[in-house]
Amino acid sequence: MSGAPAAAESPLTAREQKRRVARALLVQAGSLVEFWSEDPHSEGVDAEFARECLARWMKALPGDDWDLRLGDPNKA
Repeated sequence: MSGAPAAAESPLTAREQKRRVARALLVQAGSLVEFWSEDPHSEGVDAEFARECLARWMKALPGDDWDLRLGDPNKA
């Protein structure tokens, strides 16, 4: 060991920060779809309709992450 201080991590670029926020949002949207029937705001809204809406809205997020609970991203 040289005793030299470890190099500080470089800050994330704005692009990487956006990608991470998008990934977190996709995970939350997937959880909402999974537990749709338990959500107090779901009354009167079909779970499949909710999934399709969320998938369509999430498709425009930056990055290439996707939550499979939202269905096929190519069909959103």
